Amino acid sequence: MAKDDSFAALFETSQQGKARPMRPRKGDRMEVKVVAFSRDAVFVDLGGKQEGFFDRSDLVAQDGSLMVQEGALVNAVVVDSDGERVKLSPVFVRQAPSAGVIEDGDQVFSIPRAKSGPLLLEGAHVRGTVTGVERYGVFVQIAGTQGRNGRGLVPTIETGTPRGADLKKLFAVGSEVEAKILAIQEDGKIRLSFKALTIDAERAQYEAFSSGNQAEAAPAADGKPADPKAAKPKAGKPEPRNFGTLGDLFKKK
Repeated sequence: MAKDDSFAALFETSQQGKARPMRPRKGDRMEVKVVAFSRDAVFVDLGGKQEGFFDRSDLVAQDGSLMVQEGALVNAVVVDSDGERVKLSPVFVRQAPSAGVIEDGDQVFSIPRAKSGPLLLEGAHVRGTVTGVERYGVFVQIAGTQGRNGRGLVPTIETGTPRGADLKKLFAVGSEVEAKILAIQEDGKIRLSFKALTIDAERAQYEAFSSGNQAEAAPAADGKPADPKAAKPKAGKPEPRNFGTLGDLFKKK
């Protein structure tokens, strides 16, 4: 056997042993990474020569803002595929590793709309209903969702209750609550927090207070520091008011 023939045979054998990437089919569930944007679509990496995309409208919040950034991880379902172009529908959005620490409130969203219902995002503030209480935490069904895909757990440490508190007395099944989505795992498990809402509210108040102070201390148009006294309106001399004093009574006489 010639050396070239032997090499070709080995190469062919090695290629046969490699698994070719499977083409997504309708109904498949997968996690994809956002790589680019257009006016009508959000494109994701599927590997190989396949092009994956979402309708941009599926990832736009009620205020018109886009809910994902480049590098964000999106759990999605295949809704259509012709072999080369794969159309996806988002299920939930996970932040890119470089997007910051979610617990620190770097990414805070209100729950947005989507064609198939609310789109769950890490960092979102959500409403829900208590569906179960265990010693290790409280289970909450997020409003607008059904089943396990929208059910999250608030660990005991994230409830904001004193140590040893009876969670079943504090969080009755069926009661409505508000929580923050701390994390969504790749398998769809959702970690929630009641305590984080308070932390976010306090941070927002602090930032509003800080920005207000900075605005007051901003330099005037001529570059000189603003005079804090000039910023305050001067109160005029109050007009005398007739309360019927003893002197007034004498004048009337």
